[in-house]
Amino acid sequence: MPRLLPVPSAWWETPAVTSRALSARPEEARTARRFVRELLTSWRLEALADDAEMIVDELVVNAVLHGTRVGLARGGPGPRMTTLRLCVLRRAGEVMLAVVDPANETPMPRQPDWGGETGRGLQIVAALSHVWGWSPIAGHGKAVWAVLRDP
Repeated sequence: MPRLLPVPSAWWETPAVTSRALSARPEEARTARRFVRELLTSWRLEALADDAEMIVDELVVNAVLHGTRVGLARGGPGPRMTTLRLCVLRRAGEVMLAVVDPANETPMPRQPDWGGETGRGLQIVAALSHVWGWSPIAGHGKAVWAVLRDP
């Protein structure tokens, strides 16, 4: 189950957080993976790059599929926000990866159908990360995040 981490909404926009805007398209997962690998390499944390890429890929795809349909789900004209934001925070002994999307719904792992190709994303995030969860952002949706420990 995801952990709820209530943090001030402005926390995701502090100078300590390295971020990049992403359009709400599945192909942006590639851009996110590249960004994270380059950033971790510049921080000399290459050992985390493979797991970080897989986590970010799942978070971006989930945000596109589930986090950008806010307006449509409520019968409105469409999503309030057409961009996502990838955030990376390096703290002592760990790296936090997050994707901010406009939806307020709690991310919940689904039980995948054995024959299906979807429903495993958050299980992958849980398996690869030390801890994962979400944080509401007042008036702007949520951040879904995962923490990797420095090797």
